[in-house]
Amino acid sequence: MAFLLSALPIAVLVTALAAFRAPAWKAALAAFAVGAAEAFLWRGLSAGSIAECAAAGAATGLFPIGLVIVAALFAYAVTETSGAIEDIKSGLSALSSDRRFLALLVAWGFGSFMEGMAGFGTAVAIPCAILVGVGFDPLRAVLCCLVANTTPTAFASVGVPTRVLAGETGLGIGALTPVIAWLQLAVSAILPFLVLIAADGLKGLRECWKLALGASVAFAVPWLALAQFAGCELPDIVGGIAVMALFAFLGDRKGIDVRRQLWAWLPFAFIVLALGVVAFLPDERKPSPGFVVLAAAAVGGLCQGMRPLRLVALAARTIWRYSLALLMICTVLALAKVMGAAGMTQTLADGLVASTGRWYSAVSGLVGALGGFVTGSGTSTSVLFGALQTSAASSWAHKLLFAAANIMGAGIGKMVCPQSIVLGCAAAGLAGRESEVMKRAAPFFLVVLVVACAVTFAFAFFSSAIEVVAHG
Repeated sequence: MAFLLSALPIAVLVTALAAFRAPAWKAALAAFAVGAAEAFLWRGLSAGSIAECAAAGAATGLFPIGLVIVAALFAYAVTETSGAIEDIKSGLSALSSDRRFLALLVAWGFGSFMEGMAGFGTAVAIPCAILVGVGFDPLRAVLCCLVANTTPTAFASVGVPTRVLAGETGLGIGALTPVIAWLQLAVSAILPFLVLIAADGLKGLRECWKLALGASVAFAVPWLALAQFAGCELPDIVGGIAVMALFAFLGDRKGIDVRRQLWAWLPFAFIVLALGVVAFLPDERKPSPGFVVLAAAAVGGLCQGMRPLRLVALAARTIWRYSLALLMICTVLALAKVMGAAGMTQTLADGLVASTGRWYSAVSGLVGALGGFVTGSGTSTSVLFGALQTSAASSWAHKLLFAAANIMGAGIGKMVCPQSIVLGCAAAGLAGRESEVMKRAAPFFLVVLVVACAVTFAFAFFSSAIEVVAHG
């Protein structure tokens, strides 16, 4: 009974989102109300303590998380408002007419870059719109982008999900980031091959497997190196750039205006440069990534000819546009704090361990996938289940492993998440065909999930290796 009562707030959130299709912020508020009532009436937590926990969670949701999210989305809005995004689209599509080539370049390379820069659906919607714009089959375009947008989730929005996970679990971000990358390496490596299958079936895989191999290596090498030695801000961004650079070298560059492309990419170039400098500063001297991205994007916008007042108005509009998403994040963080203080998270963890025993390592990724499916967010999944996963661990190494499995599962769950599918269908002009897309995505989801669970189970037997990775 204690387990079921502890799970009730999460069940309310899941039911409201999945069954009643309530807006995410309303579902989060309902779940918080149930969680707060349980903490007060059942667990005996005082009203003052509940308010204090809720305030702490909401404050974290605004800073630094909210700031990074707004800054990343502002950076994309700058390129959109200046018209640079259209030049970026045309430059990418001019490299080749082969849809397999474009699927890997746009869905995997550019999509990973956009996930690292902004997240929040941009890595599905924008690449999907580009693929459809160059004549790609809309259904396959959505499928390619959904498959590609999985492992990049962990380091999305300049590393927000990983930062949140570190905060919720109490694990050092310097130790957690490389473990996440190594755990996801096998899944990340097979994704370009699955993108090929999504684009052109087994025929595409037979004919273009070398391209997929190149895309896999080009992404994985800088992605893994940066996660190991520089932190969670740059892996997706630089990995995506490496893939695009490879395909730019392999593609037809004759019709591309290089100067115009350099102009279009200016805000992103400034952000990568600024984050690259900051990544190697001592932790005590590092500014918030949100401030870095905001300042660099603004400088890029100024260089593209935008006026300061227009940039201020654009930042205000970005905040307003995503205010409900920020409210949802703040509310979920508040709920997580209250559940943790009331002992409800520990009760859930104890129940899961008792029911699965030594096999918990094989299902920890499944727990994360549930969070990703329901919320469509690696950040929200980190808040919902991060502390639960580490509470189920028997050692520090396993805490790192289960936390990493949680965020890996979140990215995989997003592949069949209703929010992601609706977004992709809207971008591809497939409104009303969401169920068809979900059916097509389901086999890819199952394959990746099985691989992820198997890898996590195998890692659980090598605690010493996890500690070596965590300590660099």
